[in-house]
Parts: sequence; structure tokens; C-alpha cells
Amino acid sequence: MSELTLARVMERVQQLPALSPVLHEILHSFSNEDVDIATLVNKISRDQGLAARVLRVANSAFYGLSSRVASIGEAVVVLGFHSVRSLVVAAGIINRFPPSGGTRFDRLAFWRHAIGVGVCARVLAARLGENAETAFTAGLLHDAGRLVLDAYFHEEFERILAYHAAADCAMIAAEQETLGMTHTIIGFEMAKQWKFPSSIQSAIRDHHHPDSGQPAVLTDIVHLANVLCHALEIGNSGYDMVPPLSAAAWQRLGLDWAVCRALLPEIERRNADLDLLIA
Repeated sequence: MSELTLARVMERVQQLPALSPVLHEILHSFSNEDVDIATLVNKISRDQGLAARVLRVANSAFYGLSSRVASIGEAVVVLGFHSVRSLVVAAGIINRFPPSGGTRFDRLAFWRHAIGVGVCARVLAARLGENAETAFTAGLLHDAGRLVLDAYFHEEFERILAYHAAADCAMIAAEQETLGMTHTIIGFEMAKQWKFPSSIQSAIRDHHHPDSGQPAVLTDIVHLANVLCHALEIGNSGYDMVPPLSAAAWQRLGLDWAVCRALLPEIERRNADLDLLIA
């Protein structure tokens, strides 16, 4: 039974397909709000496939627009740059990962779960007065380390799946026991490679254990969103168990179950529309 080393992970992460220049500019705008929005809109519009996917979601019931938007520029005017930005990141990244190395891991179910966590994090962040679009992006990518495992460490990933099935344990426990490393560290290294904002990097690394490092509201939101989506059975990231909820993260967020229950219909409704990102 061989363990992964950080050096091997870094070597593979560096082989991930490069993000497009416009995606790099979009990501840079997360930490630099002084950007030329008109120039970015023009660049997004030139990528016809990306623009079409973004507009398909923008015109869905997710945003509840009374009339259709026909261009990225119109979408920015109606929805705001931040909303369009998060859609561009989602649409641009979902297809950046190499194909699966086998058939045991359901990529479609994985992305449905990832989108569900993104939607849930967005709704929770909006309720808490936090940046909803950053929360959506962090939620979308929280388990992306598993895609790296599936694409680049397929033999090791198959052992994880086999151990998980035999031991009936949490997937993250199977990863640690089998490889000595979990998808959270791999996802963290991926997010650093693609130069995501540090708050998103930390949320990816710590979403299973939000009390392991410096507490951060974005990490707590993604942690809760992941638990809720497992409980609601939105998609499947490779296992059926509901992960434990951190009592400390729950207290830090200051929510109660009545508020969460009231948000569930909106989470489920919005999630159904965002399936258009992977259609």
C-alpha cells in the first residue's frame, strides 16, 4: 500500500490544463475589485462556448428574470458583475479536468453535488450578509481534489473506493488510511496552482475540519453547505454518509435550524436550474 507524497501531488497538479487568460483575469478580480468590467465582459463574450453556457443559466429560473438577456453585457447590467463572474468561473472550470480513468466514479453525480454545495453556500452567505458569489465558487470547488485523484492517480483512487466500500467508512477516512493524504490537501494545492483567492483555498482545505486552523466564515459556510447537501442527497461526491457537523462552526455562524429549514426550498429550487452548467 503506497502513500502519496506532496511532491507527487504537486507534479501532477502542475500538469492540470491551464485556465484561459480570461478566467485568470476573472479570478484576479476576486481580490482586486478595481477592474475594467467592460474589458472583461468583451473578453468573456469572445469565448462563444463559455458565453453561451453562462447565458443559458442566466436565463433560467435560477435568477427569475422577467425577460431574457441576449449578451454577457446585458447579463452584467441585469444581474450584476459579481453574479456573472461566479457563473463564468463555474462554466469555465467544470470542463477543465481530464476524463475519468475508469467507470466507478460518477462525474455527473459529483458535479451535481458540487453545484449543490455551491448553491447552498451562496444562499447561506446571502442570509449571513457575506459575499454570496465567492461562497458559490468555494462551494463548487470544495471537493475538486477528488477529480485530481480520479484523473491523475486512478490506481490509488480505485483503492480508496474499494476500501470505502469494504470498510463502510467516510470517504475522507478511506483516503487518509489508503494514501496518507486526503482530497482536501490535493484540492488546496490545485487552488494555489490556479491562483484562487486565499479564502477559497482555505475553505477547500478545511471544509471537513473547520476548527483545524484559523476559523474563517467562508470555511464555516462551505462546511455547513456540504453537510446540508449530503443530508438532502443532492448529487453524490463518492459516498452516501452525511459528514459530521462542527458544533463550533455552527455557533460561529449564529444560525438556527428554523432559519436553515426556511432556506431549504430555495436551495433545492436554485440547484435544479444550475444543472444547466453540466447539461
